[in-house]
Amino acid sequence: MSSPPFKKATVLIAILVGTAGSARAQGVCSGTAPVNGATLSSFPVVTGLTGRLLLVTAPPGDRDRLFVVEQEGIVRIHRRGDPPDVALTFLDITDRVQGSPFFDEMGLLGLAFDPDYDSNGYFYVNYTEGGFSPPWFTVVSRFSRSDSDPDAADPGSEVVLLRIGQPQTNHNGGQIFFGIDGFLYVASGDGGSAGDPHGICGNGQNRSTLLGKMLRLDVRGADPMGVPPDCGGALAGYTIPSSNPFALTSTPECGEIWSYGLRNPWRSAIDPANGDLYVADVGQDCSEEVNVLPGGDTPPANFGWRSMEGSHCFDPNDRMECNPNAVVCAGVPICGDPSLTLPVLEYSHAEGCSITGGAVYRGCQMPELHGTYFYGDYCSGFVRSFRLGGGIPAEQADHTAALDPGGTLLNSLTSFGLDAEGELYIVNRGGTVLRVGPLFTDLEVSGPGAGAPLLLGDATWGWGDLSDETMRPVSFYRVYRGTPAGTFRCRFTTTVPEWPGGDPDVPAPGGLFAYVVTAVSPSGEETRPGIAGQAFLLDVCP
Repeated sequence: MSSPPFKKATVLIAILVGTAGSARAQGVCSGTAPVNGATLSSFPVVTGLTGRLLLVTAPPGDRDRLFVVEQEGIVRIHRRGDPPDVALTFLDITDRVQGSPFFDEMGLLGLAFDPDYDSNGYFYVNYTEGGFSPPWFTVVSRFSRSDSDPDAADPGSEVVLLRIGQPQTNHNGGQIFFGIDGFLYVASGDGGSAGDPHGICGNGQNRSTLLGKMLRLDVRGADPMGVPPDCGGALAGYTIPSSNPFALTSTPECGEIWSYGLRNPWRSAIDPANGDLYVADVGQDCSEEVNVLPGGDTPPANFGWRSMEGSHCFDPNDRMECNPNAVVCAGVPICGDPSLTLPVLEYSHAEGCSITGGAVYRGCQMPELHGTYFYGDYCSGFVRSFRLGGGIPAEQADHTAALDPGGTLLNSLTSFGLDAEGELYIVNRGGTVLRVGPLFTDLEVSGPGAGAPLLLGDATWGWGDLSDETMRPVSFYRVYRGTPAGTFRCRFTTTVPEWPGGDPDVPAPGGLFAYVVTAVSPSGEETRPGIAGQAFLLDVCP
């Protein structure tokens, strides 16, 4: 008598809790069902680190680990399921990363995993060399994973690929990342000081230097037509993609350049869906900006510095004047020249003083936010977003109150990051990594898009582990039983995602039961059951 009703109950569960999103249907995502109309929140996933945190990322396909970069020269691993204050040391190159104790903008600044990291174990870092006195250098190196321990790197495996001399200690850029084309992008600042005083017209407009640029390098041998290093020196460990704008010219421009006219690009991002390149560039005294080079566009793009700061003219002799007359400097485009690529978004120093870019969301939990670019400001601590449409920033929103209700990001917001599933994180210089996601009450435990929907087995019933899938702490689960259009009552609670033996009761002949599982957080919040307008009673669960 019990077998047919239980089979019907299984079907009812799938109907009642909704349908899966397209990303899950393609097998890209695992975890909880997508949340449409999500109200954003944040919660800590890594806490208590004593270094100054600058970045969080993950190797391709690795959903179980987050890699956190400390400015002092250490990369930590936080494993999914571990307490927030538990982290392993993956790499320690504090013996090579010098300068950060003396100068605020030096240190270990970038980390990128090879697209084939799972098989070759290669990853890349960007750090600074140099002490209190010059010379100073930016170093881009390749390291290898340990042969014996997947949670450790081999510090002796360093292969230096590029070393760039730095005239000052600030404006080092430091972001490195792989594009969807398989090439390594390196963001470099203009060499430091203020107003880009280097050379005649500044490094940003000087295409014979690697400073103030977005570089594009082939470190994997992806382009058989690539050419030898140019401004990086004959011993540099890469080739120049043949599609770089100056790769095949005999002019003095550096072949490594992809785009230029940058001051201090602090965090850049590639949209994995279309290859759009977002570059957040820290301004001088007047404005902060976000530049975008659409995927498929033919570079080089000249983002204007120092002829322009944002969409305004810039006068290096009167830096505090935010609307000066155009300054003529022989050989470079003048302010307002149509060859310059203006920012898609900027804000004045009345709102903030140092932009922190940024990531394009393409994650699993919040499909309605796909294509949304998140950015912030180090000084003001705000978190904002927009979605690009036709080159125009649309759907602009401020998420500060929701994501930072305690104001902890003020003078502390250093970076955004993505994990292997495209979920978004905020890095706090004070030692905390926050994950951005829906409110706990917006989540579902076992929707059909979840990693493990509710299964009614012969011996044990099981469902998805919400704490593993979302990194949110769960105190216990509730299993409700009811009928469609009727009342669902709590029948069982458990601290683990299973019910040994399952429901001992069976429905009356001709009847049926349906089941829903929810989770309860340590603060007493409960996930939504996924059945709109249904009555749920807690009762006293056995």
